[in-house]
Amino acid sequence: MTSLAVASVFLSASPASAGYREAAYVTTLYSDASHTTVVGHIYPECGWRYVQYHLVGTYTQYATDEFVGYCTENGWEPL
Repeated sequence: MTSLAVASVFLSASPASAGYREAAYVTTLYSDASHTTVVGHIYPECGWRYVQYHLVGTYTQYATDEFVGYCTENGWEPL
């Protein structure tokens, strides 16, 4: 009985039971390596326990990311 009680204490204190928090980024996409012409963006959308990204424009390999906040169980947590 004692080992069961100890196990339940450890499980309730584990990181898995902590609140959800995931970093979210906006990605800017450029036409070439010079990064002068913007051709698209990838925007985050916060859901319950996930961040989903949506492309607007054209996808290329030339990109920069900007940290914009956190997605949590309760919605956006801005910077």
